[in-house]
Amino acid sequence: MANVYLKFLQNIAALEPIQLKQNALSPTAILLLNAIAVKHFEQQLLNVTQTLGLRELGSSANLHRKLDELLEAGMVSLSYNGNNRRTKYITLTQAATDYFQTMSKAMLEAVEC
Repeated sequence: MANVYLKFLQNIAALEPIQLKQNALSPTAILLLNAIAVKHFEQQLLNVTQTLGLRELGSSANLHRKLDELLEAGMVSLSYNGNNRRTKYITLTQAATDYFQTMSKAMLEAVEC
């Protein structure tokens, strides 16, 4: 059996740049986006403070820059929960949802081969 992960990477490399918006993102920003998405999938919203505390991905200063990068790329947005205006939560945008759909499709194609 062929290596499915390598086939997945090959599928991603074959995508048109317009299909893969993460090309403009740094690897650390993609890791941060993945961490945010996993929490979102688990029905948990991360707030900015929690996100900056993900020390396994980098320092809080570096993560702040990467969060700004994701915001500028339109992959995430900040929102408030109810009347609490002190805590900003990070939510995925449609662009991030589209990105993960593209990744999912590439993974399914790799598995099917």
